[in-house]
Amino acid sequence: MEAREGSSAAASTGAYTLRDLISDIPLAADGDEQARISCVDAWNGNLYIGTSAGQVLHYVSIPPDPSDESGQASYIFATKLEPPFTTRQEGDDEGVKQILLLGDAGKACILCNGTLTLYTLPELSPAYGGKINQVGCTWIGGLDANLMGEESDSASGTVVVLCLKQRLRLIRVGREARKLRDIELGGVSAIQRRGDLACVADGNAYSLLDVVNHRKNELFPVSSLSAAEPEKPLPDLPRSPSHGPSRSLSSSSPVRQSRGHERNVSLGGEPMDDRRLRPDSSSPWPARRTSRQAGSPAEPSSREQSPAKADHASPRASMEAVPQSQVAPPPRPLPANILTLTPTEFLLTTGTQMDEPGIGMFVNLEGDPSRSPLEFSSYPECLVLDGSGGSETLAESEGYVLALVQKKSGDNVQRALEIQRWDDDQSEQQPSKEWLMLGSSPVSPDGEDSTYHCGLRTATSAVELSIPEISTSLRLRRLTLEPQTQTTEADAQREGEEDKFATRFAQIQARVLLYTRDRVQWVTKNPLITRLDAELELAIQGSSSSGGLSIDVSAVQHVINSIRGQDARDELEFRTLEYIRQRASILLFSNLLLQTVAGTIAYESGKRLAEEVLVAGELDPRIVLSLVPPLDNEVVEGKQGIWIPQGLRDTIATLKSSVELDKLVQDPHGAYGDNLLTIVKRYLLTWRKKKGFGSIADEEHVFKSVDAAILHILLMLDQNSPRGPATAGSVRAELNVVVDRGLDCFDRAVELFEQFDRLYMLSRLYQSRTMISQVLATWKRILEGEKDVGGELIEGEQDLRRYLTKIRDPTLVQEYGAWLANRNPKLGVQIFADDSSRVKFEPSQAVAILKEHAPGAVKDYLEHLVFGKNNAQYVNDLIAFYLDIVLAELQNSDEVKASLIESYETYRALHPPKPTYRQFIEDNSVDAEWQRSRLRLLQLIGGSHGAASKYDVHALRERLSPHSDELVPEMIILNGREGKHEEALRLLTHGLADYDTAIRYCLLGGSSIFHPGSGLAPEQPLPSKEEQGKLFEHLLHEFFKIDDLGERLERTAELLERFGGWFDISQVLDLIPDSWSVELVSGFLVHALRRMVRERNETVVVKALASAQNLKRSVDFIEKTESIGPTFVTAEVEAG
Repeated sequence: MEAREGSSAAASTGAYTLRDLISDIPLAADGDEQARISCVDAWNGNLYIGTSAGQVLHYVSIPPDPSDESGQASYIFATKLEPPFTTRQEGDDEGVKQILLLGDAGKACILCNGTLTLYTLPELSPAYGGKINQVGCTWIGGLDANLMGEESDSASGTVVVLCLKQRLRLIRVGREARKLRDIELGGVSAIQRRGDLACVADGNAYSLLDVVNHRKNELFPVSSLSAAEPEKPLPDLPRSPSHGPSRSLSSSSPVRQSRGHERNVSLGGEPMDDRRLRPDSSSPWPARRTSRQAGSPAEPSSREQSPAKADHASPRASMEAVPQSQVAPPPRPLPANILTLTPTEFLLTTGTQMDEPGIGMFVNLEGDPSRSPLEFSSYPECLVLDGSGGSETLAESEGYVLALVQKKSGDNVQRALEIQRWDDDQSEQQPSKEWLMLGSSPVSPDGEDSTYHCGLRTATSAVELSIPEISTSLRLRRLTLEPQTQTTEADAQREGEEDKFATRFAQIQARVLLYTRDRVQWVTKNPLITRLDAELELAIQGSSSSGGLSIDVSAVQHVINSIRGQDARDELEFRTLEYIRQRASILLFSNLLLQTVAGTIAYESGKRLAEEVLVAGELDPRIVLSLVPPLDNEVVEGKQGIWIPQGLRDTIATLKSSVELDKLVQDPHGAYGDNLLTIVKRYLLTWRKKKGFGSIADEEHVFKSVDAAILHILLMLDQNSPRGPATAGSVRAELNVVVDRGLDCFDRAVELFEQFDRLYMLSRLYQSRTMISQVLATWKRILEGEKDVGGELIEGEQDLRRYLTKIRDPTLVQEYGAWLANRNPKLGVQIFADDSSRVKFEPSQAVAILKEHAPGAVKDYLEHLVFGKNNAQYVNDLIAFYLDIVLAELQNSDEVKASLIESYETYRALHPPKPTYRQFIEDNSVDAEWQRSRLRLLQLIGGSHGAASKYDVHALRERLSPHSDELVPEMIILNGREGKHEEALRLLTHGLADYDTAIRYCLLGGSSIFHPGSGLAPEQPLPSKEEQGKLFEHLLHEFFKIDDLGERLERTAELLERFGGWFDISQVLDLIPDSWSVELVSGFLVHALRRMVRERNETVVVKALASAQNLKRSVDFIEKTESIGPTFVTAEVEAG
C-alpha cells in the first residue's frame, strides 16, 4: 500500500490544520475487525504504527517524483512486527500501547500487552539478541527533556524510565541495556523529566520526584474529586536495606514543605557512590549528606500495598454496603497529562470528569504556580506541546498547547483539538482558543468511543512537509490581458523557474501526529499565508440576492487589521504580508467595482479603506487598471508581460468572470467617477512619486501605464469644467501639473488629447518636451478655429507673439511671425521689431519677409520703424504707402472728394472759438482705411522730429499737386517745408479759415503745425523774432483780405492786440484804413504807445547809466595818473 504525506488539506483559517500522512491502513489481524491504531511515532523517514491487535506496522518514505507538483514524499509499507507478550491486556493496555524511539541509541522500545521489548532502528530487528524483555510494564518514557535536540554519544546511551506496577526502573539503553536503579513508587502512569528532577503522576496525584535522591514532593490530585475524600495516612514506603534510615525533608531542605494533603516523602536510597543519571547533572534538590550518615542501620524492608491500590481500597469497601443494582458504573478515571515547557516549568492537568472543563496548571521546580492556568473546554484525553515559545527560530517562536477534548456541537459531543498559546500573558487579556474538529462521530460523556479512537503524539524527529498552497499562491504567473491560445516557450521556461523559486517557501516543519481509526495525520501549524488566504477566500464566497458575486468587506478588513503594523521576520513572511495586502486591496477595490456596476455610490469609509490598502499593498497599478474600463486600454505590458502571484491572478480571473463590466455606466460625475476614478487617480498619483526607484520591476511599462491612466482619468473628470484657464485646486490645475512634469506615455498622451479635443493641453505636452515647432503648430490650429474644448488659450495671438520672442529658431520665428503678421499686422510686426527678442531681424530683411508673406503688415512695420525708432530710411516708403491709399481713394471715389471739400466748407462756417482743423477732422473722421492713412500722413509730413522731417518734399508735391483742392492741409505743410510761407498762410486763412493754426504757423516758423503731439515747445528751435515778425506781417496782410468784414475786423484786432509786439506801429497805421474806428485798434495802440514810452524811458536810463559809468572811469584815470607821477623826457631821449 502507498500513501501520500501531507495530502492537500481543506482551507483552514485557524492556527493549525490537518494534513494526511497515511490512510486506509490495514489493521485487521487474525479476524480482529475491531483493531485500531493505538500509538504512532516517526523518525528519520520511518513511520511506526502500533495497533490494538498487537502489531507494529513499519512504513518508509521515498522521495517525491520530480514531475509531481505537490512535491510530497510517499510512504510505502516495509515490514510488520508482532512483539512478544505473555498475557493479552484489556482496555488502554491492549495491544501495542507505546512505541518509544531512541534515535541516538538506535533502538526502539515497544510496549505490547504489558511487555517491553527492545528493537534496533530502523528495521525493527530484535536488539541484544532478543534477550531483554520486561514483563509487567505499564508505561515507558521519562527521557531527559534537557537533552532533546542535542547530539549525544550513542555509546553513553539514553536513560529511560520504566513504570512497573510496583516501582520505577531506570535503565540506560546504548550499546547495551543496563539497569541503573529502582525507585519504589508504583502505579505511575506518566512521567516527564528534566535532568534529575521528574514530574510524575501515580494515578491519583502529581508529584515532583528527585530520581537520584529518591525524594518526592506531592503537588495536587489529577481529579479534584479525590481531593474531597478524607485523607488517610500513607503506609511506610519500603527502603533499600543498603541505605540509611529514611527521613522526611527538613525545613531547611530546598524541597517545599507539604501543603494540606501534600507530603514530602523519601523514597529511600541515597545515591551509591554519589552517582547521578548524568555525571555533570545538578539536581535542583541536591543530596544532603549531613542528614544521611553512611553506615547507619537500615530499616527492615517490608513490601506494603502500592499507593495506587491503597487509594482504591476505601471506595471499594464503601460500595459493598450498597446493593449492586443501585451501584452506578464508576466514571472513567482521568488520564494524567504532563508536559515540560521550559527547563523550569511543567504543565499539569486536573479536573473532575472527562466531559467537564479541565484546568492546566503551570508549576515550577519548587511546585509553585508560575503562570496563569489554562482552561480546557473538557478534560484533555491527551496533551502535546508544539513550539518552545520565545525561541529564536521563527517556526518555534510561538508556543502552543494542543489538547484532545470533547467539544459540543449542537446536540452532539465531538472530539476536537483545542489549541491555545501557553507563552502569552493570559492575566491581562481573555485567552484566545481555537478548535479543530476531528469528525462527526459522537462520543459518550465519559469519552469512550471504540469506533473513533484517536490520540496525539509528538514525533521523535520532525519532518519537512511541502505545502502546495504556499507555492501555488506565491509563484508568479503571467497576467493575460487578452485571451491567448497557448503559452509561449519563454513563458513556460519562466514558469518553471518561478515554481522552483516558490518551492523554497513551501516547506514547513511538522512534529505532531494525530491518529484516528485507520488514518494518521500531521497536525501542522497553518502558515500565515494559507490562513489569511483562506479568510480572504471566504470573503468572496457569499452571493448577493441577485445571485451575483459579493464581497464581505468586514471580513477583508479583519484580515487587514490582523497584520496592520506587523513587520516581517523572514522572507516568507515578507512575501506573505505583501501578497495578503495586495489580494485584500484587489477585493476591496472589486467591491467598489461591484457597487459601481449596481449604480450605488459607496460610503466614504469604504473608499478610504480601499485606497489605504491599495497604497499599502504596493500592487502593480496595471492590475487595478485592468479591472476598470476604459482604463484597461492604458495598460502597457511589454514583451515579457505582467507577472503576478498566481493567487492574485486567480482572484482577478474570478472577478472578471463574475462582474458584468459591460453594464458599467462610465459617467465621471456619477458612481463611476465617485467610486472609481477619484480613488484610482489618487492611487496612481502616489505611484507616480516612485519614478526612479530601483525597486520597481518593469519600471518603463509600469509608469507608461500610470501616466496614461492618470491623463485619461483627468481628461474624463475635466470634460464638463468651464472653459478658460485652470483655477487653484481644480481638476484642470492637476492636469496641468501632470503634463508639465512630463509624461512617459508621450505617444498615447498625444492620442488622448486629440481624442478629447484638448489642443491647448497638447501644446503643453509638446512644451514639456521642448518641441517648439509642434507647440506653434498646435496654437496655429487653435487660432485657425479648430475645436479646443478647454479654451485655455484666451489671448492666443499675444501668447504666440510672446512665445516667438523667447525661442532661438529663426526659421520658426520667421514662419509664424509672418503668419501672425498676416493675421494681425499690428501684433505680428512686433515680432520683427522687438529688441528683446532672441531672434533679431534687420529692417531690410523684415520688410522683405513681410512684403513676401504678409504685405498688409508692411505699413505697420514701417510705422514702427519711423515713429517708434525714428528710422528716417523708411520715411519715404511709409509716406508712399499712405499716399497710395489716399490718392487711390480720391481717384476712385468722387464721394471722397466731395466729402473733403465739404469738410473745408463746414469748418470755415464755424464761428470762433473753434478747434483747429486737425482736431476737427479727427473728431469727425470716418472709420476708413484711407482716412486713417491720411491722418498718419499728416502726422508724418507735418511732424518736426527727425525721421518725419527727412522726406522728399518735391517728390511729394508732384504727387499731391493734382489734388491740391482736396488736400489743403497737405499743401500747407509742403509750402511751409519749401519756405512758401505766404502761400501757406493764404491757404490757412482763406482755404481753411483755421486762424489759430495760422498764428501757430507764425510762431513755429511753419513746422509741426498738424502734428498731434506738437505744442509750443517743438523739438526744432523757434525762429527769431524778426522771422516771426515777417510771418505775422504776411498774416496781417492776409487778415486784411478776409472777405467777411466782421470777421476781418475781429481777426485783425485780435491779432494786433495779442501779438502787437511783433508789429511796427507805423506800418500798421499805414495799413489800417481810415474808415476804421480808433476803438477797433485801441488795444494795439495802447500797447504800442506804452511800448514806445517804455522804450524811451529805458533809453534815458541807459544814457544816465552810461554818463555815470563814464564819470567813474574818468575819476579812476586821474587817480591812477597821480599815483604814478610825472615822467621827464629830455630832448636827447626824444631825439634818440
